[in-house]
Amino acid sequence: MKYPALIDGEAGTFGVVFPDLPGCVAMGSTTDEALRNAQEALRDWMDSMEEAQQYVHAPSPAEDIDVPPDSTLVSIALVKDSRDKQVVFPAT
Repeated sequence: MKYPALIDGEAGTFGVVFPDLPGCVAMGSTTDEALRNAQEALRDWMDSMEEAQQYVHAPSPAEDIDVPPDSTLVSIALVKDSRDKQVVFPAT
């Protein structure tokens, strides 16, 4: 499962937010670091929702996401097991 995410920032400070997942955010000093941290944040956010027995909606289609001019839309895979391959997909 892949969730849409928005990344923005400038050299040294990048942020990632998940429009579908309130409070699920990540940061990094490079885009690669921010995206890796976002994948961890997504996994942790989902784990906390599961523990709280809260329902999580399916990801929104990329075309339904409002992308601000200074942001880039990406899709981040939910990786539940650290042995799984970590992948970040460009939004389509």
